[in-house]
Amino acid sequence: MPVELEGSHSFTVRYDDDIMRDAVCAFVWRRAVIEQKMMWIVSGLMAVSSIYFLFWGGAGWMAGATLVLGLLPLVFVAIMWRAHKANTFGRYRRMGDPKAEITIDASGIDIVSELGSGKIAWRNVTEVWERPRAFMIFSGDGQFNTLPRETMPDVAQAYLRARPVQEPVQG
Repeated sequence: MPVELEGSHSFTVRYDDDIMRDAVCAFVWRRAVIEQKMMWIVSGLMAVSSIYFLFWGGAGWMAGATLVLGLLPLVFVAIMWRAHKANTFGRYRRMGDPKAEITIDASGIDIVSELGSGKIAWRNVTEVWERPRAFMIFSGDGQFNTLPRETMPDVAQAYLRARPVQEPVQG
């Protein structure tokens, strides 16, 4: 039975290093490791191939080439980690007082902080991840907002947990 959200629910959230770090780690782990299984399988096969070429294949250059190709996913993860950490922590660090006013209602989520304000319409929400201390609200594959749960009303948390997500808009 879907959870209905009646009325408007406003609350103040406070961000901290642990919440932000957890969001970045969860994002990178899921997007770059869990959802990229084939990339990791190929990477492992490339590492095994490099060992074969080094010891039994007689082509040392081939061992080096396959090893470099096998390590590319690690470079991919490092770049992804750095980019999302810089973006997430950059916004967080620019806040003198790391808090935001949140309003959740039938039309979406309003976020107001000293950095500005924004609205996430429900039709643009593609995923909702629940973390131990926050919800991650996605409006694209790599674009998310973190909403700490500590002061979030129970009805808003139940609504986010049960919220059906939209398919990404193609266009």
